[in-house]
Amino acid sequence: MRKIPFLVLFIFACMMMAPMGANAQKVVPFPTNAGAPTLKPIFPAGAKRGSSITLNLTGTNLAGPIKFLSSFPCKATIPTENNNGKDAAKLAVKLEIDPNAALGFHTIRIATAKGISNTRIFCIDDLPEVLEVNTNKNKMTPQVVTFPCVVSGKIDAESNDYYKISVKAGQEVSFEVLGRRLGCSIDPQINLIDPKTMRELPKSHSNDSPGAQTDPRLRYVFQKEGDYLVEVRDVSYRGGDDFHYRLRMGDFPLATSPIPMAMKRGTKGNVNFAGPAIESALPQEVVAPVDPLLDSIWIAPKGKSGLTGWPVCMLLSDLTETMELEPNNEPAKANKIAIPSAITARLLEKGDLDHFSFSAKKDQRLIIEATSQDLYSPTEVYMALKDAKGAKLAETKPTGASRFDFKAPADGDYTIAVEHLHLWGGPAEIYRLSIINYEPGFDITISGDHFDGPVGAPFSVPVNVTRRDYADTIEVSVEGAKGIKGKLSIPKGQPAQPGQPAGNLNFEIDESVAVGPQFIRIVGAATINGKPYKTYASVRGAMSTSLAGLPIPPRTYWNEIALGVLQRPAFILSLKIDPATIAPGKKASATVTASRAKDFTSEIVITVGGLPANVTAKAGPIPANMNEVKFEITSTEKAAPATPSITVTGKAKGKDKEETHTSPGITFTIKK
Repeated sequence: MRKIPFLVLFIFACMMMAPMGANAQKVVPFPTNAGAPTLKPIFPAGAKRGSSITLNLTGTNLAGPIKFLSSFPCKATIPTENNNGKDAAKLAVKLEIDPNAALGFHTIRIATAKGISNTRIFCIDDLPEVLEVNTNKNKMTPQVVTFPCVVSGKIDAESNDYYKISVKAGQEVSFEVLGRRLGCSIDPQINLIDPKTMRELPKSHSNDSPGAQTDPRLRYVFQKEGDYLVEVRDVSYRGGDDFHYRLRMGDFPLATSPIPMAMKRGTKGNVNFAGPAIESALPQEVVAPVDPLLDSIWIAPKGKSGLTGWPVCMLLSDLTETMELEPNNEPAKANKIAIPSAITARLLEKGDLDHFSFSAKKDQRLIIEATSQDLYSPTEVYMALKDAKGAKLAETKPTGASRFDFKAPADGDYTIAVEHLHLWGGPAEIYRLSIINYEPGFDITISGDHFDGPVGAPFSVPVNVTRRDYADTIEVSVEGAKGIKGKLSIPKGQPAQPGQPAGNLNFEIDESVAVGPQFIRIVGAATINGKPYKTYASVRGAMSTSLAGLPIPPRTYWNEIALGVLQRPAFILSLKIDPATIAPGKKASATVTASRAKDFTSEIVITVGGLPANVTAKAGPIPANMNEVKFEITSTEKAAPATPSITVTGKAKGKDKEETHTSPGITFTIKK
C-alpha cells in the first residue's frame, strides 16, 4: 500500500486550488481599455427558462449601452424610462428567455460604443425562482420556501441565511449551492437545523463537495415529518457584493460527470451519470455534435421525479471512446485498449485498482493521459506504467499531471495501473484514460478573453505559444465576422524566453464593420510532418482570473473571445525602435508618429507600455499641430534577457470627448 507524505498531499491540494494546465503559465500584461464597461457579479445570477425578468446590472462605464450579449437565446430590451442607460454605475435590462434555452452555465456581457465588458456567469434553470428576503438573516425569522425551487441569495459579512422547509418522514431532498462556480468569491457551506433544538441534524453538513469547486452538495433523508432550517453561509464568515449564491432544493440527482465522460463527434449513445447521489438519474440518449468548434456539451441529468439536476460536462472527441469492463483489478484481467483511443472508468470502491494493457513497437512514442478534474470529476489519479514482466517503468507524481510521455523500449505489451491518489473510491470517482501516438505541435494562449479595437486603425494583441518539438513557423490568424482580419507569422525560435509573447497579432478592422460587439477566435496553423495542424487560442486562464480565480471556468467558453469594435479615433499612433535589439546597460531610440484627422490639432500625451523590469522610457507629448516625438528606451545592467511587446498609448482632448489610441506592439529584444 502506497504511503504519501502529508506535506506532499498538502502541496498538491494547494496546487489544485490554483488554475491548472496551460492557463497557469506566466503571461505578459494584456492591453486594457479604460473606457470599456465592466460588470460586477450579477444578482440574481440566473433565471428560469421561458421566464421574463429585469436584470439590474452594476459596474462601471455602463452608460450608452448598444447591445446586451448572452450565450442563451433571449429577447433583450434596454428600457429608456427613468434615465436608464445614462448611469455609468447601473443598467436595467429586460429579458424574455427562450423556453428552449439550454440548462446550465451561460455568459453575459454588455457593449457600448466605448468597448465590450468582461464576462459574467448566468444560470438558466428549470426550477421555480425565489429571491431571498432581508429577514432571513436570523434563525427566528427564516424565509419560508417550498420545494422544488432555487433561491438567489447574497451573504453579508458575519452573517448567515436561513430558509424554512417542510418535509414528510422518509422524504429525500437534494440541496446544492452554486456559489464559487458562479465566479464569485464566496466559499459556501450548508447545514440542516432542527428549529426545536436549534441543533444541526446528524450528517447534514456539506462544504467543498467533491467535483463542485468548493461548492456544497447534500442528499438528505429526513427521519421525521416537520419543519427544518437550511443554513447557508461563507465558511469564513466573509460577505459582500461578490458573495452571491443559488441554492437549489428538490428531489433531483446530484451528478458530477457523465458516463462515458466523452463521445466521438457524430456518434449516438446512452449516457448515464456519476456522482454522490445519482440513483434516481435516468439514462439519456445523446447525439454528439460534429461541429469542430465545440469542445464539449452540457447534459442535465433527469431524475424519476421529473426534476433535473445541474448539468454535467461531456467532452467531444475525435477518438474511439469505450467503457471500462470489470473485473480488471489484476494485470491478467486488464482491459485491452487500442492506439489511439480513450476509455472511461470508475474507481467504485475504496482501494479499487484498474488495469489497462496495450501493445507498442520499439521506440513508438505515446501520450498516455488520465483526465478528471478538467472535466469536473473530483478524482485524483495515480498511474503506474509497467512492462510485460511487471517491472515499473514510470509513475505519476502527486504534484504533477496524470500523464506519461512514453517511448516503448521494445516491442511488446505494456500495462497501465490506475488507482486513486488517496486510495478513495465511490460513485463520483470517474476518469477518462486516453492513449495516442505522440505528435509535435503547439498551444496558443492569450491573456484576455475580451479586448477592443477601432475601425480603420491598426492595433495588436500579444500571443503566447508553448511549443512541443516544433520549432518552425506558426501562422496565427482570426476567424469570425467579415471585415475583421488579424495576422501574425511567428518565426522559428520564438518566443526566445519562457513567459514572453511569441509576437503581436496585428488586427485590421474594415470601416464597413459596425461599431459594437463581435465574437472571434484566434487560430494557429502550421504544416507539421507533412500534415496540417490547427489549434485555437485558449482564454481559460484569462477567464479564470476575471471570475475571482475560479480554477475551472465553464469549459464551453475557453476559446471564445469578445471584440469590441470602436469608432476610428481622431489620431492613429505608430512606433519605431532603433535598434530593435540591445544589450543590458544600453539604449535605443524610439519614434512615435501620429496620423491625425484633418481637423484634429490637440496635444497628444504619450504613455509607454510593456517595458520589462530594469528598462525605462519617458516620452514627452506630441505637441499641438505636430506629428512626432522621439524618446529613449534605457536598460540597466540588471536587465534580464527578454522580448517584450512595447506599445505607446496616446490621450488627447477632442471636441466632445477624450480621444485615445494604442499603437500596435513592437517586439523589442534585450539580449546579452
